[in-house]
Amino acid sequence: MRQVGIGTSGLRAGALGFGCWRFLGHELSHAENLVETALDLGMTLIDTADIYGFGGDGFGAAEVLLGKVLKADPARRTRMVLATKGGIIPPAPYNSSRKYLIEACEASLARLGVEQIDLYQIHRPDLLTPWEEVADALEMLLADGKIGAAGVSNFSVAQTRALQAHLGPKLVSTQPEFSALHLAPLEDGTLDWCQEVGAAALVW
Repeated sequence: MRQVGIGTSGLRAGALGFGCWRFLGHELSHAENLVETALDLGMTLIDTADIYGFGGDGFGAAEVLLGKVLKADPARRTRMVLATKGGIIPPAPYNSSRKYLIEACEASLARLGVEQIDLYQIHRPDLLTPWEEVADALEMLLADGKIGAAGVSNFSVAQTRALQAHLGPKLVSTQPEFSALHLAPLEDGTLDWCQEVGAAALVW
């Protein structure tokens, strides 16, 4: 599969990624087969989130299962770009406060059983936390080596630019909903912003 760069991060992954939204309810052997098949096909971006599993197997369940897959064969970690998201606390609104984002990332690291997450994205914009505080949290995670790069998910262009204005390192990705039935990123400036700054659009 064609490999593409993820913004200015230096990370490269397959043009198609493996999403873990429904990576739940499987025996470990089946979960291993799914990940191995994805990697063998060149789908080296493995994308999950701490919220995946809420309402079913439980908050963090997809990360826990993926962590077991990595523990079963640690060599798999070297074959993938590991991405996860944080910033949602059910049933409360989105939370991107400095304290919570750092705690959420550390919890994801523990569930996944890794020392660093390659790409950490804020899952949804928190309208109540100042962008300066959000940026501070991301810079701390980057400086501590807990994440390799940062991005956003389901952000408007204005929200992305407001966050970037307070953030030294570049945001390397945005993850919008984009399909034949949802063409908004073509019209709302999301894909234009990606071309403007060299960021990746990880569409779902």
